[in-house]
This record gives sequence, C-alpha cells and structure tokens, in this order.
Amino acid sequence: MVSEIMLAANIGIAVAIVLSLIILLDIDPAVSLIIGSLYMGIASGLGLTETVSSIGEGFGNLMQGIGIPIIFGIMIGMLLARCGGATRIATTLTDAVPSRYVPYALGLSGAIVAVPVFFDVAFLVLIPMVIALWHETEHSYPVVIGSLVIGAAGAHTFVPPTPNPLAAPDLLGFGLGEMMIAGLLVGFPAVALAIAVYVRVVDRLWDDAADVDDIPFEEDDDGRTDRPSFVASVLPIATPILLILLQTTTEAVTGEPNVYLEFLGSRIIALLAGLLIAIGVYVRTVGREELSDTFSEATRPAGVVLAITGAGGAFGFVIQETEAADTLVNLIGVSGDGVVIVLLAFAIGLIMRVAQGSGTVAGITAMTIMGGVETSVAGSAIALASLSGGMSIGHINDSGFWVVTELTGLEVTGGLKTYTLSEAILSAFGLLGAITIAVVT
Repeated sequence: MVSEIMLAANIGIAVAIVLSLIILLDIDPAVSLIIGSLYMGIASGLGLTETVSSIGEGFGNLMQGIGIPIIFGIMIGMLLARCGGATRIATTLTDAVPSRYVPYALGLSGAIVAVPVFFDVAFLVLIPMVIALWHETEHSYPVVIGSLVIGAAGAHTFVPPTPNPLAAPDLLGFGLGEMMIAGLLVGFPAVALAIAVYVRVVDRLWDDAADVDDIPFEEDDDGRTDRPSFVASVLPIATPILLILLQTTTEAVTGEPNVYLEFLGSRIIALLAGLLIAIGVYVRTVGREELSDTFSEATRPAGVVLAITGAGGAFGFVIQETEAADTLVNLIGVSGDGVVIVLLAFAIGLIMRVAQGSGTVAGITAMTIMGGVETSVAGSAIALASLSGGMSIGHINDSGFWVVTELTGLEVTGGLKTYTLSEAILSAFGLLGAITIAVVT
C-alpha cells in the first residue's frame, strides 16, 4: 500500500523523469512520456498489467476526441501554406493593423475563434496563418505564438459555451447569464493584459538555437504571385468555425440538440468541410500535380503530433487512475471564506493542472470540490478562480502543450516559454478578476 504522501510525491518524480529524459538525454518526448507513465503506475501501486492497460486506454481516449481533427487541421494548414493562402491572410492583416498591435490582434483572433470551437481546434486552424504573419512583422516568433495561445486559452477558459465555464453554473449554483457576463468582463481584459506582460518578458528568455527545432508551414519561395484571394484563403478556416458555432448557438437558444447540426458541427465533419474547401483553393491556385506531395508532407508532422499528444494523454490518464491528484488535493484541505475561498479554489485548480495535465479536468474538479463549500462569495468568482487555476501551468502531461510545441516546431524548452509561460501569466490576471468580483459583490 502506497502512502498518501508518497502517492502525491510520485507525480513530481514522474514529471522529473520525463523532463530529464527529454532535456538531458535527448530521448523522444513520446518515449519519455510512456516511461514516465510506467513509473507513475507501477510506483503508485496500479500494478504491472493495469499500468500498461491504462497507458493504452489513455492514448486511445485522447485520440478518439482529437486525433482526426489534428490530422485535418494540419492538412488545411499545409495546403494554405503551400498555395500562398496563409501569406495572403497575413499580409492583409498586417496592412490593416499597426505593427505594435499585431500581438493583440492575434490574441483577439484566437479568442473569437476559440469561443465556439475550443482551444485545440482554434490553434490548429490559425497557426499556419500566424506563422505566415510572423514573416511579415517585426515581432519575434515566441511573441506571435504566445499571443495566439493567450487569446485562444482565455476564451476557452472563461467564456461559455466551452465545457468548463458552461458547467460552472450547475456545479456552483448560479445563472449561466452571470457566468457569461463575468467571463466576458474578466476574460478579454485578462487576455489583453497578459499579452502586454508576456511580450515584454519572453524575448529576454528566448534562445532560437535552444528553443526552436524546425518551424513548419513555411511557404515555398518559388516566386509565385498567383496567390488565392483573401476571402478564398479565409474560407477553409471560417467554414469549420461557422459550422461549430451554428451547432452550439442553436442548441443554446433552443435548449435541444439538432441531429443534423450536431453532425455538421462535430469537429471531424466541420474540419473535413474546411479541408475539402482548402483542396479546392489549392487546386485552383497551384493545380493537381503537387497535391499528393503536399498531403504526404502534411502527414509527417501529423504523425509526430499524434504520437506525442497521445503519449501525453496516456501520462495524464495513468495519473488519474492512480488517484494521486485527488490525494494531493485532499492533503491541502478545504476551508476559509471571502478572498481566502477564491485563493483556495485557484490553488486546487492549479494543483490539479500540474498534477494530471488536463485543464478541463482541473477546472471541473476544483469547481466540484468548491461546490460543497458553504460561502457567501459569488459563484462566478469561485468559478473564475477555479478555471484560472485549472489553466495555470500546462506542461508535459498536458496534450495542449504538445499540440502547440509540435505544431510550431519548438523544442520542449520553447514550449515551456510559450505555452506554459503565457498561460501562467493569463491565469494570474484571471485570478485577479475573480478576486475583484468577490470583493465588489
């Protein structure tokens, strides 16, 4: 029988093993994550057979939800990059927005897109455009990547109908309208403030030689001038967004699901529609001759992303199966009132995020625990604190970390300085907003 203290400590040991294998020994991240999963399961008393079974189940569960969307998203991005569509979008935006405001424009774009389609889909469809945009501006690579992360993560965390803020009213006993207003009032200012801080910090920490591996979605420099129009370039991105938005808003308004809209608004079908349009744009601009080669080129990064993302899902699932994260939360206890209760909600979300990786699991767990606490603090304040903590520190056991790191061609250290750092700064401003609501209401 493993003691509670040792069970909680195993999380830190497993993370240290994975980081050491990746950074010090240059072992592939997917392999390192599986080794860390094996240690976590066996050392925590899960058993040899059950540990291996949990690794496979965790990998499969994550791939079931995002595997095909990742493939389609990368294909859309590659097609737009190779036909010049991503650069068309980039140059149009840079002409419309003063250079110093580009990070904020990226953050706003990510936030708007992520409200209906969630963080991972927003990042998948926008990252080729952002990389193309980077070539057209004076901003550094981590600035444009981190700004997109902040915008997409902010909307995903604070604004319904994404899963956690949508669940908050039921878990904490307040109205959805209150959550929507609080999420908007806190979320968008938090995004702007986080970007302002992040862009001033990240360049001091950045090292291209150590933090960048191979930047993807680079457009061929073949002198081609027949790029698609702005509307044609945006259409493959806008289509899946609109389909998913149509499904979510219709269900929110009517209160009942529509089977046809659920089909069209599912991630797979929505992104497939975007991919088919991207193929049409590519063929019309470039022709059919290079289409097969472009698809082949897209499958290489897709395979890497799927392997590492799935391994990250396996790592997080093994931690959940050992119940180590729950043990860690229980060790800190639950008590307090006023601002203290807001800080406690944030701390629980933070511990859960660091321990098991999933921001969704972390936020839901924190709100579920806080739902049983008697307090006079506004439910929206507790929700925002829980959600901010659940977003706080995403690292190697978080599938989003690997999606961002691999799709942007970063090393692990680069991922920590973009995805992890940007979300940590954003979570601090989210907590500040939650405290403000708790004090004034």
